[in-house]
Amino acid sequence: MRANAISAIIFSNSNDEALKELTENRSMSSVPFGCRYRLIDFTLSNLVNAGISNVGVITNENYRSLMDHIGSGIYWDLDRKNGGLNIIPPFMMGENKYSGLTETCFRAYQFASSLNSEHIIVSESGIIANIDITALINKHIEKNADITFVYRKAECPDKFKNTLKFDIIDEQIRSTSKAHRLTESGNYSMGLAVFKKSAFIDLINLSKNDKDEDVFAKLISENISNYKMFGFEHRGFVAPMDSKKSFYENHMRLFDENVRNDLFNKERPILTKTRDDMPTRYGIHSDVKDSLVADGCIIEGTVKNCILFRGVRVSKGAVVENSILMQGVGICENAKAKYLIADKNSVITGKSPANGTVHKAFVVKKNQVF
Repeated sequence: MRANAISAIIFSNSNDEALKELTENRSMSSVPFGCRYRLIDFTLSNLVNAGISNVGVITNENYRSLMDHIGSGIYWDLDRKNGGLNIIPPFMMGENKYSGLTETCFRAYQFASSLNSEHIIVSESGIIANIDITALINKHIEKNADITFVYRKAECPDKFKNTLKFDIIDEQIRSTSKAHRLTESGNYSMGLAVFKKSAFIDLINLSKNDKDEDVFAKLISENISNYKMFGFEHRGFVAPMDSKKSFYENHMRLFDENVRNDLFNKERPILTKTRDDMPTRYGIHSDVKDSLVADGCIIEGTVKNCILFRGVRVSKGAVVENSILMQGVGICENAKAKYLIADKNSVITGKSPANGTVHKAFVVKKNQVF
C-alpha cells in the first residue's frame, strides 16, 4: 500500500466534559499523564509507529497548550513538506466562538476531502493505550470493511458521552447501542476507528446539519445495514480518562510493572516533546519511596507512593503521599498532602489541609495557590 493511502484525524476536544477540573484551560488531548506525557502523545505515537504521516488535529477551544506541546510535530517525525501534522483551528464566527458540532463536522469534511487517501483513521481524545495500528489496518483491509472500530471488553465507561456498545458476531458488528449503565459489561468502543474515506465523508455529510450531540453514534446505529462494520479487539492495557476518579486510579496503576511494560512497549515507543533538564536532586533529609519521579525535581521532604512530573519541588519537612504532582508544582515547607491531584504550577502552602481520600482525590487547579 502506498505511503499516503492512510491518513488520520484527531478530535482534540472530545470528552472535555469528563475531566472538568483539568480541562478548564486546556483540551482533553493536552491533559498531562505519567510524569512527562500528554494524552495526545499516545494517539500520535500509535499512528506514527504504524507509518502514518498525515495527521489532522481538529481543535475547538483551549488549544494554546496543545499547540505549544505538539508544535510542528517534530518529536513524532511529522514536520514534513507534504502531509505531516496539520492543526485545524476553529473558524471565528459571531463573538469569536466556534459554532459547535456543525462547524466541527464541516472542518472534518474539508480536511478529509482534501486527502489523497483511501482510508482515514479517526480518534477521539481521552483513551490511553498502546494500540497496534498496523494490525488494525490489516484487519480492515482483509475484511474489505467500510468501518472497523477498536473496542475493548469491559464495564461501561464512567462519563464518556455517546460511547458505543457493540454486538459482534464473527468479528462483524451486528448492532450498536449507547452505554448507559455503569455495571453493564460488553464490547465498548475505544473512540478509535478506521474508515474508508468514502464512508467517512458520507457520514459527515449526513451529520453536518444535525444539532444532536449524539449524531455520529446515532448515524452509526442507523447505518449498520448500509456499511460493512467490523470490530478489532484491543486486549492490552487501557486507561480511559472519563472521570477524576479514573484519572487518579490510572496513574496509580503505573506502579504495576506489567502495566508499564504493556503501555511503554519498546517495539511501539510512546514519543513526547523533549525537554532537557537536570537530574532530580534529593536533599540529605529527603525520603522517597515507591514513587515515579521525572527529571528536574528538587526533593527535600518525604514522598511516598506518588507520581511527580518535571520540575516539582517538595520542600524540607513536607510530606506528600498517594498523590499526583504535575509539572512545576511546589510543596512548601512542612506542608502535608494525601490523595492530591495538583495541576501544573500550583503551590501547596500547608495553611489548609490538601487531603482527599482513596475514593475521591483532592484537586488543586493550575496556577492555584492553596
